[in-house]
Amino acid sequence: MKEKPTYTIIGTNTVIEGPVHVNGDIIIGGTIKSDIDAKGIVQIPEGGLVDGSILAREVHLNGRVTKGIHAEEKIVLGVKSDFSGELVTKKLIVEEGARISGKIQVAERKNTKVTESAE
Repeated sequence: MKEKPTYTIIGTNTVIEGPVHVNGDIIIGGTIKSDIDAKGIVQIPEGGLVDGSILAREVHLNGRVTKGIHAEEKIVLGVKSDFSGELVTKKLIVEEGARISGKIQVAERKNTKVTESAE
């Protein structure tokens, strides 16, 4: 039997101080004043704040992050996002209106060009 995904929700009036470790996905509508380590997807809607760094498989931002995001697969910076710090990912999507300040590192794709040789 396949295990159902786990979702953690941090409400708009919630403030967490201290490291957060999540085995599934997390939605942060409130404030986290520390680093986040998530195995799944981190979603930060408008009004959400992470005063720390995020390590996750994927991050969707429309709120604010103040230190850094390292995503194994993808980062999406929505129209309302406000980011400062370092972004590291394989795929970056930035919507018009997103605010970014810092260093961006997107991994290069491997060259898959096929060459033919005549014999």
